[in-house]
Parts: sequence; C-alpha cells; structure tokens
Amino acid sequence: MNVVTVLLGAMALLVVGAVVTALLAKQRRRCGWVAFAFVFPACLGAFYVALQVFAQGEALGRPIVSLRDFGLNASLQLRVDELSAVFLMITSLIATCATLYSVRYVLFYEGENLVRYYPLLLLFIASIMGVVGVADMFFFIVFWELMTLTSYVLVVYERQEPANLRAGIRYFLATHIATGCMILATIVLYVNTPLRSFEFASLRQGVENLLATNPALAHLALLLFFVGFATKAGVLPFGFWLPDAYPAAPSGASAAFAGTMTKLGVYGIVRVFVEILPLSHASTVWGEIIAIFGTLSIFIGTVTALVQSDSKRLLSFHIIGQVGYMLLGVGTGICFLRLNPALATVALMSGLFHVVNHACYKSLLFLNAGAALYRTGTRDLNKMGGLMAIMPLTATTAIIASLSIAGIPPFSGFSSKWLIFQSTLTGGLVIPLFLALGCVAIFISAVTLASFLKFLGTAFFGSLYPEREEAGPAEVPLSMKVPQVVIAIFCVLFGVWPLLPVRLLYGAANAVLPAEYAPNFAWLFGASPVGINFNVGEGVTGVWNPLFLVGGLLVCCALAYALYRLAGAPVRRTSPWFCGEEHAGDEVRYKAHGFYLPFQDFLSFRIGTRRVRTYYPTLPRPKVGDLPRLRALLDFDRLYYRLIAIGAKWCERFSESHVGYPQMYVLWMAVGVVIAIAILYALS
Repeated sequence: MNVVTVLLGAMALLVVGAVVTALLAKQRRRCGWVAFAFVFPACLGAFYVALQVFAQGEALGRPIVSLRDFGLNASLQLRVDELSAVFLMITSLIATCATLYSVRYVLFYEGENLVRYYPLLLLFIASIMGVVGVADMFFFIVFWELMTLTSYVLVVYERQEPANLRAGIRYFLATHIATGCMILATIVLYVNTPLRSFEFASLRQGVENLLATNPALAHLALLLFFVGFATKAGVLPFGFWLPDAYPAAPSGASAAFAGTMTKLGVYGIVRVFVEILPLSHASTVWGEIIAIFGTLSIFIGTVTALVQSDSKRLLSFHIIGQVGYMLLGVGTGICFLRLNPALATVALMSGLFHVVNHACYKSLLFLNAGAALYRTGTRDLNKMGGLMAIMPLTATTAIIASLSIAGIPPFSGFSSKWLIFQSTLTGGLVIPLFLALGCVAIFISAVTLASFLKFLGTAFFGSLYPEREEAGPAEVPLSMKVPQVVIAIFCVLFGVWPLLPVRLLYGAANAVLPAEYAPNFAWLFGASPVGINFNVGEGVTGVWNPLFLVGGLLVCCALAYALYRLAGAPVRRTSPWFCGEEHAGDEVRYKAHGFYLPFQDFLSFRIGTRRVRTYYPTLPRPKVGDLPRLRALLDFDRLYYRLIAIGAKWCERFSESHVGYPQMYVLWMAVGVVIAIAILYALS
C-alpha cells in the first residue's frame, strides 16, 4: 500500500471526527475525548507517512479528483517529499498535544458551544495536512483557504468579546487579501507555463519563461507570493493582525496556530523561492529582500513584546520576532544559491531548524500561558506572581520553553540560532549586508532573554497572592500536564542532540534544491554522532557539542550542591524589610512594566527638548485636528458601516422581487438567460 494512502486516510478520519464531535457537542467532556480519539490515530498515521518518506524517498499518490473536464489542468494528487514530511511531523506532535490539552481547558468557556471548537479544530488539522501534501498550486490554495476559514472561527470563539470580534475581522480581511495575492500570482504563472498546468514543476517553467521574456511580470508574481506567505507567517508589516488574533483564540487553538499555521508561511516561501524559482540573479535579490524583512520582524516584534503585560499578547509578538529568525536563515540560503552551495544549504537548513524548534517551544509557551489563565482567570502578568509554588510542573516546563526561545544552551533554540548566526556572519564576508543583519539578530537574542525573564519573573517567580496561597496547590488537570511535558522533552532533546533534527532537515533541503546540489552531509557538519561542525568551504569554522556543555554544567552543579551541604549553613525564611515601614504586598510587588524600564531608557533618544522612547505608547501622535476631511476619510469604521447600510438597502430591494408568484420567477429566469447570451455574444 502506498504511504500516501495512509495520509489520505488520516485526513478522512479527521473529517469524520469533525462530524462526530459536532453531533456530540452538547456532551462537553465526552466531546473532547472523542475528538482526541480521532486526532491521535490520524496524527500517528501522518507521522508514519513522514518516517516512511525519510526512509524511502518521495511518495506520490494517484490523482483523486481531476478538473481537466472543466478546462483546468489541475488535480488533487498527494505528494509527500522530505520537506512535507518535516511539517507533517510538526503537525502531528502539536495537533495531538493541543487537542489533548483542550479536553479540560475548553471547559473553561462555560457559555460557548463546542460545535464551534472541536469540529473546526479537526478540520483545521486536516487542512494543514492537505497544504503540505498536495502536488499542485490549485489545491494548495484550496486547502490554504480551508485552513484560513477554520482558524478564523476559532479566533472568534468567544463571540461575546468585542475585542475578539475585531481581531477576527482584521485577521479575516488580512489573510484573504493575502490569499488573493497568491491566486493572482498563480494565474500569472499558469498562463505562462508550456502545458498550462498548476503543478509545481510546471510553474517553475512559467517563472523561467517570464524571467526571460518579461522580468517585471515575473518579479510581480514573486512579490505577490511573498506578500501572501509573509502575511500568514506574521512577518512585519504584513503580520499586523497576529498580536490580536492569537490571544483571542482559546489557548489550545493558539498553541496549534503557533506550532503549525504560522510555519506554513515559511513553508510556502521555501516552496516558491527555492523549488519554483530557478537559480538566477533573481534568487540573490529575493534572498536579500526576505532576509531584510526577517530582520525587521526580529527587531520590531521582539522589542515590542518586551513592553506587553498580557501574557498571550507578549507571546504573539514574539512569534513575529522568531519568524524573522526563520526568514533570516531562509533568505540567506536563497541569496547564496548561485554563489556558495554549501553556505546556501546550511543557511536554508538553519531556517528550517528554527521552524522545528519554534513549533515546539512557542506551542509550549501558549500552553503554559493557558494553564496560568485556567488557574488565575487572568492574562495580565501584573496580577500573577509566585505560581511556581502552586503549579510547579507548569512553571518547570515554562522555564524550559523560555530558555529555549531565548537561545540559552543547551536548549533547542540555541542550536538553530547558532547555525543562523554562523551562516549570516559567514555570508557577510561576501555580502556585507548579512554581517549587519546577523549582528542585529544576535543583539535581539539578548532582548528575547530579557523579555522572558519578565514573563517568568512576573508569572511564576516572586511572592504568591495571598488569596491563591490560601487556596493551596492548584496544578492543572493531568490532560493539560501531559502535553506540556511531552513538548518540553523535545525542547531539551533537540538542544542536547541537535544532530537528530539536522539529519532530517538535510533531506528536506535536498528535496527542494536542484539534484546533486548540496555537498555531502559529513563534509558540512562533520562525523560526530552528537555534535555539529560548521564548514562551508573554508574549513571547520565553528563547533557545537552540547554534551560537553551538559557534562560541565552537571559537574559544576554537583560541586556547588556539595559545598552547600558541607557548609551546613542554617536557612531562615523571613519577610522582606521595607525600611521600617509597613506596606501591602501589592505595593512592593515587582510589576511587569518594571522589567523593561531600564532597557527603555537605554534606547530612548532626545529630539530638541523632548525625549522620545522607542515604544509605540510613548511616541508622539500626529495631530490631524486641522484636517477634518482627512480624518473623515481615514475613519474606516464609518466607511464600513456605510457599506453595510448600502448593502442592506440593496438586499431589501432585491427581496421585493420575491413576490411568491411562479410566473414572476420564470420571467426572472428568462431575463437572466437573455443577459447571459448577450454577455457571451459580446465576449465572442
């Protein structure tokens, strides 16, 4: 049996599960377990498909649906290569954990109907499998749109919250405009392909023809693709919708979005700019553009996250920053495709490696934030504190995830960032632009650490609020603990043994690179069973062996503990001394904003007599009071409601035609036929 049949069966199982959970929506607790009973075997099947592809190579199924009879050379045909397999693995892990986590977590929303959660979540997972498993761009966009629509319903799950509805509308409009860009770009390439086909290989020929005959149109198509994928990935300025949409969804869905959907934007960029775009000067140009936008997202997304006091909003801004690291690595690889095959391969792998790592630790962080919300009822970091005393397991996994995203060795984030830094700085010796981009990325990594020290310090460390201390230990249910522990294990595993994912990602890069393009794996990364060497043609210029570091840390910790025990110093717990005055606990509590004030002062600058700080709340706002017409023109709410009123008026007029007489309906049909014939005659 072809392994692609297993993937098709997994997708079908998820669709059936969506129907069953819709029927069981009123049985709230049972519905969650039924959803997990469908998701787990489906994801297990998808994971099996990925393993088989890595072992045996690309798998291609037979066409399931063909549109050739309708004049379109497109067919629903599943194809799974090593790049698709990586994303199937990510989806399998995150979807399983998010669904299990949701079993108890979604009961937190007592007034909401589960028919708007589990069926949509299962269809969302199935659509992601479709996006990474199809063989042509037509059905790629079909599954892409299904993913967008299902995720939109999950974003507006809490319909009573006006902020969530506004976030949903913003997400809906932005992502559909992006999809429109992708459709337009696909049409441009489709009409320029020799065989008029939507297959990726055929579209590559279309790009090649356009670069030779009409370069401007070719770059326009590539620009539209980039805008479409960058919007879904959350790259600034196209990802403006993300910090509002992700916090609005339930935390289980937010974790699924962060671990899967955002990454598909990077997947699309790799497919188009590595597989479809032929090696040419355009590769160098677009690689630089992608890397620049990535660095812009790194800087603005991370610095803005530092000032957030909403836990999920803070994590959402960090998605923008971390996606920037992915695009920096991928953009460096695309830029050097013509110049240095070894550097291009390693840089592309570094971006994909960060995709894998980010899927793990960012999903885990959303689960951690959801657990804190589940127990405290708030996302405000200023109203948390000391949760480690009552939620030790959640706090431990949050520490692992925070150290991973900050790039602290030996956790997973360090390995991928180390490869990105090595690639960009080495590329900067040839193209100085990448030297500057790499330095910015290194600096912002320290800002990321500062941001998550704030997250941990305000949510889990410090003193516990008295009312929570009186309630006693309040760890989350077991079904919410297990997903956090499972993902935390991968955060540690990929940090201590980075060679495991790197070997798989080497195959993924080879799947989209030209045949016989990438140098030998051992030549690039060495023959060590655990460590990684960095060699792109100048000899080994970097070595990372995390086991040596882990061994050293364990020895130092054991030595410190031995000295502590031998000293026998007494331990005394007492209340802090506040200079002889009595203060309420909340008065002396270190608030979330206190963590970034020194950094804010450091980055501020003076214009005349005014000091301007780098964060948007303190920037002077432009005054348009003297321009009432301009202000009215930019009043989008007023424009929106005016369009709604016009639409309602036309609907009322149209409803007047429904008089209930069959003769009138026959007359309308006759008029419609005459109009259609006239249009066809005019077009002929």
